[in-house]
Amino acid sequence: MSTKYSKEDITDITKPFIQDCLDADFIQDKMYERTNFSHPEKINLFTRKENSDHGIIDKQALIKFGEQILNNNLYASINAYNMILPSVNAAGCFHAVALMTDCKAKTIWYQDSYGTEIRQEIKDFLKQILPNYKITSFTQIQQDKKRNDQSCYLLAEYNLLDMWFRKSNQIDKIKSYTSDEARQAVWNIVQQIEISPKKEAKILKRNKTPQNEVLSKKYLLECQKNTYKDFKYNLTQEKNYKEIIKQAAHTATSKHLLYKQGLIDLNLISK
Repeated sequence: MSTKYSKEDITDITKPFIQDCLDADFIQDKMYERTNFSHPEKINLFTRKENSDHGIIDKQALIKFGEQILNNNLYASINAYNMILPSVNAAGCFHAVALMTDCKAKTIWYQDSYGTEIRQEIKDFLKQILPNYKITSFTQIQQDKKRNDQSCYLLAEYNLLDMWFRKSNQIDKIKSYTSDEARQAVWNIVQQIEISPKKEAKILKRNKTPQNEVLSKKYLLECQKNTYKDFKYNLTQEKNYKEIIKQAAHTATSKHLLYKQGLIDLNLISK
């Protein structure tokens, strides 16, 4: 069998972990196949502008996020999310964290592999849409800040699995991996991914006129400027921050109730 990835690349925390979506799905299947844990859902909590490479957590992003959380709670009592956030460390980058909601226990669990607490705007918003829930942040530092560590997505998957083991009282199975440990462990799965036949790439001819090159340079400069601006943006610094959070929560809840009523009307769920 020809393995698609090398062990050196997978275990190197300075290299991005698995960009192919199908490979990521394969790894996720293998990670959870011996458990009764439902697969985590990928959730993007940011708004991304067309002329910027960095996302922001704004009112619209929170509304969409709230709808997903509330709607999913209709189908399962425990829901897990590999949540993608705009990075606070580098412009144009994103960061994955683990989030789990438990309807029966009225709890929310959160873990950032950098060991930080849940972001304030997310915490304040969750308190609005799920007011009776207790929010717990696990603060184990797993990533190496001194190195160019790119293991957050993988660590979020393992952290969600650890959360499930806590929820199901299987404490002995909790890993609490660091980046290096997670990379070493996942290699046992990744090495099962075979090389697939390469497809011929179509060459696209572009019209490189001086005018187009000038427009392209202007766009890139504008994009760089907006990317840095969005990187510096923080919703909590808005003058009417508390009102924004309340409005976002109200809108998300209203949309959720309409969605729920639609399911009731179709006899898909009970009142």
